[in-house]
Amino acid sequence: MQKLIQKINKIPKAYFSFSDIRKIADMEDASLKVSLSRMVKRGELIRLLKGIYAVDAFKIGWEQFAGETYSPSYISFESALARYNILSQRPANIILATTKRSKTMKLKEITIIYRHIKPQLFWGYAREENYLIAEPEKAFLDLAYLSLNGYAKFDPEEMNFDFLDNKKIKNYLKKFDSKRLSALMKKIEP
Repeated sequence: MQKLIQKINKIPKAYFSFSDIRKIADMEDASLKVSLSRMVKRGELIRLLKGIYAVDAFKIGWEQFAGETYSPSYISFESALARYNILSQRPANIILATTKRSKTMKLKEITIIYRHIKPQLFWGYAREENYLIAEPEKAFLDLAYLSLNGYAKFDPEEMNFDFLDNKKIKNYLKKFDSKRLSALMKKIEP
């Protein structure tokens, strides 16, 4: 088993799947699962999710992990707004938009929250490093939109509107095609 952990440590990724380990291990799947389970119990390996492991949680890029683990998704809402210094406080969790069902993953190091949006609203993001993140205006409207039905908290008093482009907000607002969201934006006028 010592040889296996040495091979695993040479995998050039911060986290890896069972199939990644299978490629370097000379073991049958059943034996490999037992070995991995023992390594997790001894603290030599961290089980992040079923079939996904890491050696060192501090080396994991959690934004990339979140985007790859439940795809399609992009960082948005409070997480993106805090990154752009629009929100005064940083959320403890990573919050993403997805066209799949909403879900929460509680890992040892972090909680990742996926909020469902309609497929026609899955736009307005860009690639940053190894993950997707909403543009500031899109994250702002994503959060406002979900708040209309009580799925998120939208508090304009905690936001710095200096980092938002009003023209972009107006253009994006048309794409949302929501009278309720338009009415909310008229009250705020960022």
